[in-house]
Amino acid sequence: MLARVTSGATIGLNSILVEVEVDIPDQGFPGFFIVGLPGKAVKEACERVRAAIKNSGFKFPNKRITVNLTPADLPKEGPAYDLPIALGILIADKQLPNKLQDSLVFGELSLEGTLRHTNGALPLALLAKEKGVSTVLLPKDNAQEAAMISELNVIPVASLDKLLGHIEEEDPILPTPHRQI
Repeated sequence: MLARVTSGATIGLNSILVEVEVDIPDQGFPGFFIVGLPGKAVKEACERVRAAIKNSGFKFPNKRITVNLTPADLPKEGPAYDLPIALGILIADKQLPNKLQDSLVFGELSLEGTLRHTNGALPLALLAKEKGVSTVLLPKDNAQEAAMISELNVIPVASLDKLLGHIEEEDPILPTPHRQI
């Protein structure tokens, strides 16, 4: 199955949308591949994401997993793609419903599944507003920064398992209130 999660890349002071596509076909040898000009930290996401999914109480699929980061001609740097990759895998593996159509997602995962402060929250929140995206899912430590942008639902995520409870509407996370600058 194919899943899509919207994220973003910050290049200097500008940001652009990055679509994280995850394909998990029924056939093929098990493996985990990231394509679309990933940098070293993005390639290392394979191990962070695998451990975070398992340590958050979910099953990591023993299948061929291909992650495509588009646009493919833009170099992708840093660990901000961990969270959208993990969510894409869980959606493509049918462990999670896809309720992220109007969300921009980013964040670095620890091996235990908690989210760490990730650079670029303000430019990515500005990008979300500019592109008409209503919700930003990001590490809890970045929420105050992103909440400076009005008209966004800024969802502060502490861990992968807490976010999955929010998406499945079992344990909603309250949005961070907008902060006046």
